[in-house]
Amino acid sequence: MYVMDKGLLTGVYLGGVHEKEGIIMEIEIKKLTPDMAEEYLQYFGHVAFTDHEEWANCYCLESHLSQEENEKTFADKAVRRQKARELVQNGTMQGYLVYDGGAVVGWCNAADKTSYEPIMAEEEFQTLPPKKGEIKVIYCFEFAPGYRGKGITHLLLDRIIQDSKEEGYSYIEAYPFLDTDFAWQYHGPIPLYEKHGFEQIAEKSWFRIMQKKL
Repeated sequence: MYVMDKGLLTGVYLGGVHEKEGIIMEIEIKKLTPDMAEEYLQYFGHVAFTDHEEWANCYCLESHLSQEENEKTFADKAVRRQKARELVQNGTMQGYLVYDGGAVVGWCNAADKTSYEPIMAEEEFQTLPPKKGEIKVIYCFEFAPGYRGKGITHLLLDRIIQDSKEEGYSYIEAYPFLDTDFAWQYHGPIPLYEKHGFEQIAEKSWFRIMQKKL
């Protein structure tokens, strides 16, 4: 179980009481499986961006679509919803859903680096020679209004680190934006990764490569 005390997390990630500013949350983190597609779609379609309608068609598809396809389909919610359903059901979309009392309130996109076609197609993202099972990538975090800035990303990161070790990965990578003023920091902030032992190994045109050796 875990609690938050003055911004510091203690305990384990599996679930329990999470307290911030007098609000108690029953946080549980579950690895996404194909049978959770409808929960994923419900979260992105009706919960994640109720305060930012301009982001409502995200469905975290940027991670698995070419830039051209992502931009072409962004205005069509029905098309993107169906594409997201397919990616979850066929196991391509991987990561973790965050629950509070049984309701989905957050998401982290995390998977094997070789599964991200847009990343593998761009030279800027390349570090070690591509090998399945070598590098786990944390692509993004998304939280519902009221759950941002509560420290839940630290719980997710702890979970991902532990799972990646158990799965035999050698490294975890993340790609936070260079522009820290950008409103939608979905790749996660640099201090988050530094706090969990990541080091900057490269600075690219619009992002940094943060890497943690396991």
